[in-house]
Amino acid sequence: MKPFLILFFSGVGNTKSVAEQIKNGIAEIPTEIYSVEKLPQDFSIENYSAVIIGTPTYHSEPAQPLMNFLEALNPCRNIPAFVFTTCGLYSENCLRTLANECLKHGIITVHFASYRCPATDGILLTPFMECWFRSEKNLQSRIKDDTATFISKLKSHSKAEIPKSKWYAPLNYPNKMLGKATTFPIYLHKNRCIKCGKCQKNCPKNAIEITNGYPTISKAECMNCYRCIHHCPALALSLSKEKAVEKVWEKENLI
Repeated sequence: MKPFLILFFSGVGNTKSVAEQIKNGIAEIPTEIYSVEKLPQDFSIENYSAVIIGTPTYHSEPAQPLMNFLEALNPCRNIPAFVFTTCGLYSENCLRTLANECLKHGIITVHFASYRCPATDGILLTPFMECWFRSEKNLQSRIKDDTATFISKLKSHSKAEIPKSKWYAPLNYPNKMLGKATTFPIYLHKNRCIKCGKCQKNCPKNAIEITNGYPTISKAECMNCYRCIHHCPALALSLSKEKAVEKVWEKENLI
C-alpha cells in the first residue's frame, strides 16, 4: 500500500501543529508530512494513496501558497482526501473553496473539518482579550476522531463530500472584502532587533528585504500571515508604530 501524504501551509504554526497531531494519530499507515514551502525535489503526489490537506483561513479563504500549489497539480488518477482548515473564529466557506479547487485537480474530498485555534491576528490587534490565545475545547479529541473517520471512509470507499455553502456567508461579505483590501503595515522596533534575519528567511512571500542589517517589509507583497511578528526571537516587529508586542502565538496554546 502506498503511504499517506499530509500536506499543509501554515502561517504562524496552528495548521502545522494540527497536521502533526493528525500524523501522530495515524500509527498503522506509513505517512509523510510536508509543508508546501518545503517539498523534496522528487515530490510527486502520485506516490500516495490518500492525502490530508490543511490551510489557515485568511479572510474566509485558503492560503494562496497552497492554492497556487494545487493549481499546478494534474494527477493521473483520483486521490481521496481529508481537507481541514484552522481559524480564529469561523472559517466561513474556506473549506468549500479548498475542496472545490482540489476536485478540479483530481483530489477528491471524502472528509473535512474546521478547527478553531488561537487567532494570530487577534492576538496582535487586541492582546488583552484572552479568548484569542485559546483553542476550542477538546481539540485533540476532535482531531483524533476526524482522523479515524477519514480512515474509515477510505475503507468503505466513500464518495466525494463537498462542504455546503454557509448561510451566513453573505452577511460576512463586507468584512471579507474589507479584510482583503486592508494590509496592516508591520513596524520595526530597532531597539529590539538583533539583526538575525529570521523574518526574511521565513517569509512565505519574500516580502522582506534586509537593509543595513534591519528588515524592510513590502506592504504590497505582504499576505498578513504575521509569521515574522510571532516568530521574531526579540519581539522586534509589531502592528503598532509606538508599542512593541509582549505576547505572541505559542504552540502550547493548542493543547
